[in-house]
Amino acid sequence: MLSAMEHASAADFDENAEKKGIGTPATRATVIEELVAHKYVKREGKKVIATEDGNKLISLLPDKIKSAKLTADWESDFLEIEQGKKNADDFILEIQKYISELCDEYGSVDDKVSFVDRKESSAGAIGACPKCGKEIKSGKFGFYCTGKCGMNTSAVFGKKLTESQLTKLLSGKSISFTSNGYETTVYPEVSEREYNGKTYYSWKSSGKKKDG
Repeated sequence: MLSAMEHASAADFDENAEKKGIGTPATRATVIEELVAHKYVKREGKKVIATEDGNKLISLLPDKIKSAKLTADWESDFLEIEQGKKNADDFILEIQKYISELCDEYGSVDDKVSFVDRKESSAGAIGACPKCGKEIKSGKFGFYCTGKCGMNTSAVFGKKLTESQLTKLLSGKSISFTSNGYETTVYPEVSEREYNGKTYYSWKSSGKKKDG
């Protein structure tokens, strides 16, 4: 499995395929552990196989979102951002556009995911959405606004926020972290962006390349 992640969809790539893979040697094992922890895969001897929930999720998702090549291409984009060859904000807008197009094409899947056990945290609401004031809760797929206002509260620059980090933001405090070679500060304010005629909402943030 680790080898497959390293050479993701190699048959579909050009001669530079060896430069594209899923994750890094340091993170690939962690990716597998997260899948095990979320019960999408399980170990049977030396094998790692999909669980019932994993298979149902696989059947639900569109083929284009399951593509190993797509994931590997994104990893290649991360490397270009780290090397200063690609702008991080442009990449984020590309991802937001891609997600928007998927939503337009496939519509809502709320009526198709009855199999998903959306386990909410025992503490209930984490706080109030900074955009609409509705409750922010934690589900199996991350943090979400119960008001469905479009505010992305769960990630910044592709990095998932922990519950502790999100709680600080919702209480009016800024947070800082380092990811992909950038030092990022996230502020408890809503950032609004227009792209291709659509508006996207997320946390206001700033970042700079880490020295050294």
